[in-house]
Amino acid sequence: MKMFEIAKIDSRGRIILPSSVRDNVGLLRGMHVLLVADLEKKEVHITPFADPEAKLVEFTIDLPDVAGALAHVASILAENRADLLSTESRTLLRGKTAEWHAIADVSKCSCKLQELKQRLENSPNVKRVVIRTFP
Repeated sequence: MKMFEIAKIDSRGRIILPSSVRDNVGLLRGMHVLLVADLEKKEVHITPFADPEAKLVEFTIDLPDVAGALAHVASILAENRADLLSTESRTLLRGKTAEWHAIADVSKCSCKLQELKQRLENSPNVKRVVIRTFP
């Protein structure tokens, strides 16, 4: 079932979603949403993503393109109670280098973010770690 509403972009580029849309989709105040823009179609999709209490972090990790490397890195995050919400991996150079992007909720993490980064960097399966936090 589809629902149609019209909203206007204000002078600061914001859109207020009508309460009828928010209620029917399950969007709550403070909730994190995922925005996916299809540049060819000129469309934006909004998807409920994480509870308001979540502390979202994006990890970009370069690792060797070998069997088990990604599983090892994911286990480090799991051991430290980082909850993976979305991941994407790809091979950059077959048999040499891969890249993994992961968005995680670290609100229940058992250590500070800098310490978690250090644990990842100390792994023999990690070449580089970049962490981006979300507001």
